[in-house]
Amino acid sequence: MIHIDLGDEVDGPGPRAGRRHGKWHWTCARHSLSGYSKQPLLDACRELKRMGANTRATVGLFRKGRFDTEGRPTPDSTCTVGEGAATTVTEPDRGRIRFVKWKPNPLFEGVPNENKGEI
Repeated sequence: MIHIDLGDEVDGPGPRAGRRHGKWHWTCARHSLSGYSKQPLLDACRELKRMGANTRATVGLFRKGRFDTEGRPTPDSTCTVGEGAATTVTEPDRGRIRFVKWKPNPLFEGVPNENKGEI
């Protein structure tokens, strides 16, 4: 299983600084990946797929200090790289959270990953 480690919730910039905004720092030491996301498992899966990871490989989102009854780390949620890469979370106006098919943002097509936040 590929481990995605969930880090701290991060603050936003500007007048809302100092408040948490549901964006989390995540890392994947095995593949030297990290990022900030509101949906860290799914975004990590997209990064893994871009790198050519096996889309049938299982990925788990792990929090510090969460263990099973035998003392092993246990994930909060799991999926395959392919399932996670193809899925996103939406919250329409009514506030009901749903999983839907992920579509790339057309503003970012052709932009290297490290520059996506600068557009």
